[in-house]
Amino acid sequence: MAQAGFDEVMVDLVDYAYEQTTFDNETLRLARFCLLDSIGCAIAASADHDCQRLMGSAQFSKSQEGVPVVGTGLRLGPIEAAFHLGSMIRWLEFNDTWLAQEWGHPSDNLGAILAAAAWHSLADGNQPPATMTAVLNTMIRAYEIHGVLCLSNCFNALGIDHVVLVKVASAIASAQLLGLSKDQALSALSNAIIDGHSLRTYRHAPNAGTRKSWAAGDATARGLQLALFAQTGEMGYPTALTVSRWGFDDAVLRGKPFNLSRNLSDFVIKNILFKVPNPAEYHAQTAVEAAINLRERILAAGFTPESIEYVRVETTRPAMQIIDKSGPLNNAADRDHCLQYMVAVGLQTGNLTIKDFHEPLASDPQLDALRLKITCTERPSFTESYYDPDKRAIPNALFLKCHGMTEELSETIEYPLGHVRRREECFGALLTKFHLNLSDSPLRDRSSILAETLISESKLDAMSVTDLLKMFAWD
Repeated sequence: MAQAGFDEVMVDLVDYAYEQTTFDNETLRLARFCLLDSIGCAIAASADHDCQRLMGSAQFSKSQEGVPVVGTGLRLGPIEAAFHLGSMIRWLEFNDTWLAQEWGHPSDNLGAILAAAAWHSLADGNQPPATMTAVLNTMIRAYEIHGVLCLSNCFNALGIDHVVLVKVASAIASAQLLGLSKDQALSALSNAIIDGHSLRTYRHAPNAGTRKSWAAGDATARGLQLALFAQTGEMGYPTALTVSRWGFDDAVLRGKPFNLSRNLSDFVIKNILFKVPNPAEYHAQTAVEAAINLRERILAAGFTPESIEYVRVETTRPAMQIIDKSGPLNNAADRDHCLQYMVAVGLQTGNLTIKDFHEPLASDPQLDALRLKITCTERPSFTESYYDPDKRAIPNALFLKCHGMTEELSETIEYPLGHVRRREECFGALLTKFHLNLSDSPLRDRSSILAETLISESKLDAMSVTDLLKMFAWD
């Protein structure tokens, strides 16, 4: 058990992270696919102009003795490497997702996990290199901590960004991978809890912007930084959650307890939501899929997208709150959080890709005209199935009519391709997505070999984390 005197929730989180129990083969298989998907997203982000501008900044200290950063030729210190890795995984709105009372992306924690594991070996030559077996184990536990905390602790309604939970999970995961004691892990965790937390300003109009692409990188790097502080003996704060007035429960959650609503196991990674094949904000995944299907039906009936008279989207309350957006869209970050824009692209082009959030399509007058024809309303039954723990559906229904049609067409999809209820058909799509994500990179000719390595127990698990990172870094 961890040190007595710390708030019970903190002790429970650290005790779980330090358990030595192993996970079953299916859980480990899913972890490998999560890793494959996340690295693919990072490589794809390496070609994004805005990502290149920030990641290539001279503000970051470079060292040949540092952690290799995938998708770049950089070697960086642990905190900066965690920032780069976490930001690149998250940049394109394409990494895995967890939808609950609080929304989040558990793979955001991989920035700290990969950097901490690599740094522990690099900083201490007496330590054997951390293997990917250790990384996968910690990764599963970080997913669980992050996702289960999302189930019953809501920050969005308070105006605070969900990356607060990235900071929490990354601090614990980093402490474990750095070989810290449980008491040191509690120090890191308590400092993460009392840290300053980001506002959601950058996720919403009129201020939606690229910070939402690096906010997770910032949080995962901060979690690792606090673990490194704890490694030096920096003190912790035992009642960071519960102390009256000044604790997290009172000061941030307005009197509600920060809590765990279920026992920690491997529930989250077994139910993780992948984004395949389109890089849409997750509440729009089924809407985009429905739009692409409707386009085929329109064309088959002899009509064109230009002849569309109207489109009605019936969706969930969270979708209405997050991605129902009208008016000017100022940047890619604005567009990938606009349900009408993503549906319009699906109807007009028959697909939605990373490039579709940028010029020239972004200023296409035909696309803008189509977007104006799309309206969104909540369907209460969809919201109910979204919050139903036995369903966890992400439903959307599209109703469409073209000029000259006698009746409107409709398409309803409850579960996107990346949902657990469509898991088996998802694995092949994830491999296709990985190859596409590497298609504009120097690794494109090796994508099949790299994919096989990432999903193979015999090839991946015994590999050192540093060797893995080198495989995906430029020479």
